[in-house]
Amino acid sequence: MTPRPPRAMGMLIAAGLLTTGCSVGVADKAPTPPAIEVSPTPPATGYDGLLGLPLSAYGTSDKDDDQLFAARKALVVNCMKSRGHPSYLGQNMVWVSGGDNEARRPAGAWGYIGLTAAKRQGFHPGQSLPNVAGLTGAEDQDFQACQGAADKELPRLAGTSGWTLTQRLFAQSLQQTKADRRVSAARERWSACMTAAGRPAQDPEILAAGPWETAKPTVDEIAASTAAESCTTSSELAAVYFAVLTGYQRQLVSANATVLVAYRKQVQAQADQVSDLMAKLPAP
Repeated sequence: MTPRPPRAMGMLIAAGLLTTGCSVGVADKAPTPPAIEVSPTPPATGYDGLLGLPLSAYGTSDKDDDQLFAARKALVVNCMKSRGHPSYLGQNMVWVSGGDNEARRPAGAWGYIGLTAAKRQGFHPGQSLPNVAGLTGAEDQDFQACQGAADKELPRLAGTSGWTLTQRLFAQSLQQTKADRRVSAARERWSACMTAAGRPAQDPEILAAGPWETAKPTVDEIAASTAAESCTTSSELAAVYFAVLTGYQRQLVSANATVLVAYRKQVQAQADQVSDLMAKLPAP
């Protein structure tokens, strides 16, 4: 459950494909460990922690992502109808977004934040992916063509210098944080706590990854997740992790301000373009 790059929380399921973010290479320069408070305050949830990071100000918002998907779906639906599929309404295109913050990203390298989610879902994902209707034959061929046509009409940030930089900096900050001695010490406290609780574990991400293969969380899984949540609190792992990560990201933002500010303008320009496009599209 590695954090995704800034503000990329939604998921598009189309024609059986799930699109997710990816990270790129990191720089070799040794960072200066940032100063943090003696007793930092953890975010309410992992999701809140991620959105509160400095680099999250330089990506698309949930609203931007929702609007971009809506524009894509409208373009595809209109295209499919023009190709002789009057009953097509985008049934094979699903955008997974929303949900309560605690359940969206409760577990990660920072441990497990949120007792309610720990008790309710264990280490299972907070949102199950919906079934996606498949297309066959000529309908699927037309859908692929319409997807290509939509790509040409929609603005695209992926591959731009600003987008590439934010991906690289986010990955770099994660690596720096993982190597920070304060995070390592907090993780050791977390591991010692888990052993004392009768749930030996070295790494919260490995524990969360399972395998937890049952359809619903078992009693054993709930016991492990609630122990992880308690140990995350007592070890201050989440508090230290996000404080350190925030510090490294502030350094990276300061060192790359010119490109990042320009990229933020590109993000806003894309949002404006999508809004204009939606206003001109006929109702599906």
